Amino acid sequence: MATTTDATLENVFQKLHQLLLRRVPPFKAGGDERGMFRGKKSFHLVVPKAVAIPGAYGGKPTELCMASIVMQKGYVGFYFMPIYMNPALEKKLAPGLLKLLKGKTCFHIKSLDATLLEDIDAALTLGAKAFKDRNWA
Repeated sequence: MATTTDATLENVFQKLHQLLLRRVPPFKAGGDERGMFRGKKSFHLVVPKAVAIPGAYGGKPTELCMASIVMQKGYVGFYFMPIYMNPALEKKLAPGLLKLLKGKTCFHIKSLDATLLEDIDAALTLGAKAFKDRNWA
């Protein structure tokens, strides 16, 4: 079985980073201030202003990530939060992207081709619309 090289993963990370950057603004570029990924290379799309979600975070406004990428060992994690908040959105994602879903919101990306890049771009558009519909972006 072939292993994914660090150079390949760096290329994947850079292409996804450029894709996410196209959504700044309305989203903000975020770092890893909370230390969730403990020094791993990461990039986050954060809502422009903190939002209060009834029943969550004690009702206090908090910054939410719409999407994140994190360099992991053997893959780049693409975390897509809209499907966590609205599971029906998952049915609108491309089958090729869904094959890479591990858990609730994390896609393991080991390599990219034009189709997968388009599928991720379409997912980001869908997520941005879902957040805009809630007046979060």
